[in-house]
Amino acid sequence: MAKRKLNLPVRDATRDLILHITEADIKGSKRADNDHCAAANALCRQEHFKSARVHKNVTYVMNKDGTVTRYRTPKSLYMEIMIFDRGGRMEPGEFKLQAPKGTLRLGHHEKPKGKGNKTGRPVKAVHIVAKVRDNAPKGIASLKSLFD
Repeated sequence: MAKRKLNLPVRDATRDLILHITEADIKGSKRADNDHCAAANALCRQEHFKSARVHKNVTYVMNKDGTVTRYRTPKSLYMEIMIFDRGGRMEPGEFKLQAPKGTLRLGHHEKPKGKGNKTGRPVKAVHIVAKVRDNAPKGIASLKSLFD
């Protein structure tokens, strides 16, 4: 478990979670709102979490004991969220939130790459998708903004 500035214990999920999003979850959701999107509503309804925040790559849920659990947001759910945030219609369905594995776990550090951190490969152009929700905040004070 990693602890942040607010002493909220954050831990990686140990097992995957199948999320069932219903039409009622979609109707009660707000566009471009990480706290009140259809997936967050479904997590709180289905698993009885205190609160949930769904970001592009990671989903944080606050348990009733005050700990925060971290899941990986699947691409299929992210695509549905992106469509909904842009004004489209989100479809109900099942999505598998995965427990972080390997290098995606908390506390994992990359090996040093050597002098200059270069691999010799050309740098790829980055495509930025516009009009969608922000990335999950990073850094020491990240959890303060998550559950305030």
